[in-house]
Amino acid sequence: MSVESLVNQNPSGGKKPIEFDIFGYIHAARQTYGLRAQDYLRYRRYCTNHLHNVRKATKLSQGSFTSYRKKDVTAALATEPMHIEILLLQAERTWAFAMNLRELYSRTEEPRQRYHLIRRLRAACKSGRQLANVVQAVCDLRTALAAYAYWLQIRSQLCFELEEWEAALDCAVLSRILSERLALSGSSEQYALAYSMIEALDPILRLSAYQTGMRSAQQTQPPEITVQWYESRIKNESDRVETSVPGYAQIAAMLDKFSSIATDGASSELADRADAHRLEWRGGSISFTNQGLSSLLDSAQDALVASTNSSGAEKGISEAAASPSTLDSVAATFKRIKKAARRCYTEGSSAAAKVSSSASDSLSSSYLAIQLYSTCILHAISVAKHVGRAQAIANNIGMALDASALSFRKDEVVWIPEYCLLPATSSKAAKPSAKRSHEAGRKKGKNIALPELTEIVLQYDMARKSMGHLKSTVSNMLNKIAPGVSRDICAYQLPDEIATVEAYYTCVRGYYAAALHAHPRYKRYTDSLALLDMALTESVPQALSLVESSGKRPAIPVEGSAADLIWSQVISVTMDDLAQVKSQIESAIDIACGLCAKANTEKLAFSHRKSAQKDWCTDPSIRPQMVPNMLAALSNTQNKTFVPARVPSLVDLENAPFAAVPVKPLFYDLAASTIEFNMPVIEEQAEKSVADSGSGGSKLGSIIGSLWGSR
Repeated sequence: MSVESLVNQNPSGGKKPIEFDIFGYIHAARQTYGLRAQDYLRYRRYCTNHLHNVRKATKLSQGSFTSYRKKDVTAALATEPMHIEILLLQAERTWAFAMNLRELYSRTEEPRQRYHLIRRLRAACKSGRQLANVVQAVCDLRTALAAYAYWLQIRSQLCFELEEWEAALDCAVLSRILSERLALSGSSEQYALAYSMIEALDPILRLSAYQTGMRSAQQTQPPEITVQWYESRIKNESDRVETSVPGYAQIAAMLDKFSSIATDGASSELADRADAHRLEWRGGSISFTNQGLSSLLDSAQDALVASTNSSGAEKGISEAAASPSTLDSVAATFKRIKKAARRCYTEGSSAAAKVSSSASDSLSSSYLAIQLYSTCILHAISVAKHVGRAQAIANNIGMALDASALSFRKDEVVWIPEYCLLPATSSKAAKPSAKRSHEAGRKKGKNIALPELTEIVLQYDMARKSMGHLKSTVSNMLNKIAPGVSRDICAYQLPDEIATVEAYYTCVRGYYAAALHAHPRYKRYTDSLALLDMALTESVPQALSLVESSGKRPAIPVEGSAADLIWSQVISVTMDDLAQVKSQIESAIDIACGLCAKANTEKLAFSHRKSAQKDWCTDPSIRPQMVPNMLAALSNTQNKTFVPARVPSLVDLENAPFAAVPVKPLFYDLAASTIEFNMPVIEEQAEKSVADSGSGGSKLGSIIGSLWGSR
């Protein structure tokens, strides 16, 4: 029988069970009416007044000012949630009175107040026991367990005040176990409410364990104390526990029934505490409580294993990516996981904002970590598909890549006038057919024939774009994840790993872009040489530095799951891979230099081979022209998803000479420092104008001069 069916199970037979959120009601009342400021007197007055109003609404008033007639709420009388509210308010009113007396006793230490405190706690335990009995008869199983957890919490406080340490520890442990079971099967808000009740028991639990002589009780956390005490003193000593917890056998039976496990397997299930569902990733584990999300994760793992096993577990994603349709269903499942994790994170964050609990904070971070997990796998699948398509096209034209490590094959590139920078192949393989060109293009309404090298560059562009988007998303999520959860899965290493892969794909993309410019369709050999030089002097050193820094970090253990294998294959970049890319680019540079020499550009080619300084960068006047961006025209006509191959600028702004040229009136102050004025002529003209004005000109001129401000 599932937990969902047990929650709404009818214990009384024919009647529909009453549902009442005891933990939520208590938390809302306490935080609203006084206990936020630890004002127990105000909360007691609220309970008294509200209890009177509820009794009056249910016609269970116990008399007037002149007479009193007691009316208890029994199982036969309780037919609606307001009857359960009466019993709960009675227990809360008495408990608030006891807590108020404890505050007074802590200040005065008067013995009468302590005796009165104990009497009030006994009355609160009596009301809590009555609440549990009635709820068990008329409410669902979840409400019954919550009522027993509430009663055991008050009883543990009474035994603690009486210094009955074993009884206090028995009640606290059982109350904690019941609350944990309720937390696992509820929503995020119910999880936070249950753990807020649990955290109130932690001081009693630790001090009682220390007083009973439990070994290393001061250094042991409350969850471990709960497991140890249950295993050693409660599970095998039912007769002793029955004296401290009346009705223990009935509570244990309800707990086993709710957990849907056998009695002999209860201990191993309790040892897991709140870790009902786990996700193993990057050598760590992520614990969460949502059953639907756990089912989605299991189905995604199975689908991923099935898609990769079709081509062999060793080759995995590299061959599965050759046919992207095999991974579409897997990607759709991970998208559903991402949406479900985002929804759970939103619910957990709102619950944590309402209920202060460390467990609820870690739970919301767990859902955010699952969202990060699904995002990383989705981008890994997308990158693998793009790289797989590029490799398939490269295999068709004879420019093959090693599928396992994405490394170039060495000693195969020769200078062929028809297909420069391409491996030596037969004439049939060297000239791709029109049919294959149509198949290489994306289909949307019409067939678009793109050059195969163009398609390779586009695929690597999309892979780099996917990695760049992933890097920004990961950075935003890491700012929200709790540090403990981030350390468990080594999430702080993700940005560096993604940057390394992005730099490696930049090197590969630069090589293919250079081959595209040297294609007979364009014959831009100088531009090809510039791209190769940029890849050799900028992209490769950057990737090498990132790989070296990643080698200094501790390695992430791979658990063997399909998701871990995909991620490890996508981000696996070694020094050997970069060395092979570097050697391939150097060989291509020699070929490009020969092509430039043949195209009457010997000066530019040999200057590059003799000096590392790029003349076309320092002198913009001889900067070569770029290839016409025909890819953009093709992509904008039919297929909006294509990204045109971008050619980097060849002007080095740091070394280019700049000079300020004053051309606007705003810069006249700047121009005055550079213009050579004929000062003698200017002074002569100025003196002449002053003399004319002082010698007394015409009357009309003096009137006009006075109007213009002259004296």
